[in-house]
Amino acid sequence: NIGQLPHVIWSIFESAFGWQEAAGGAAGYTLSQAITNGFQRSMFSNEAGMGSTPNAAAAAASWPPHPAAQGIVQMIGIFIDTLVICTASAMLILLAGNGTTYMPLEGIQLIQKAMRVLMGTWGAEFVTLVVILFAFSSIVANYIYAENNLFFLRLNNPKAIWCLRICTFATVIGGTLLSLPLMWQLADIIMACMAITNLTAILLLSPVVHTIASDYLRQRKLGVRPVFDPLRYPDIGRQLSPDAWDDVSQE
Repeated sequence: NIGQLPHVIWSIFESAFGWQEAAGGAAGYTLSQAITNGFQRSMFSNEAGMGSTPNAAAAAASWPPHPAAQGIVQMIGIFIDTLVICTASAMLILLAGNGTTYMPLEGIQLIQKAMRVLMGTWGAEFVTLVVILFAFSSIVANYIYAENNLFFLRLNNPKAIWCLRICTFATVIGGTLLSLPLMWQLADIIMACMAITNLTAILLLSPVVHTIASDYLRQRKLGVRPVFDPLRYPDIGRQLSPDAWDDVSQE
């Protein structure tokens, strides 16, 4: 079969570098990049699945008094963050015209340019102010979440709290010194670790989620306002704080 060897080698190259193969590879790469970037950036916009804000959700007084109702509120927040706010940002860029969409700008600079075109000089300054306030509130909120986690883990001693404060301060300073591409890569890695940890916990809690969702839907089908009764589910009730889901009248 030595005489067929050149034909075999040619077939390998032809199959690898043909027009159909090249088009398929380009389409596959484009789709994979779109999906990858979409997942990464959507995590930045809504943090769905990361477990970064269960503290705030757990502390909220949902109405009706049912954990499934609070879960629905959280899902609405994801919808607003991603579809409403992100779409509004894209519309601003497109409405600003070709002078903005084709400029070599990225991120906040692109939004600032669009706002400057549409609303004048103060538009860019407004975006800067919003980002500063958003960054500051995010740092404060995430620190509060982290400190509450120390209390939950019974590590709320002064040494652990001061260690957390020093790490938070060092992280903020480090974020201002590192290059932006490196920061994106570090953020992607950290967020992936958070998502894997949280989704694993959610998977283990699937029976509890199914029970709570079924209880909520059962009461909705009966035409009554859903109220969670821990006594109906002793396995869940013994893990809750006393009076956690009391049916308190809405004020």
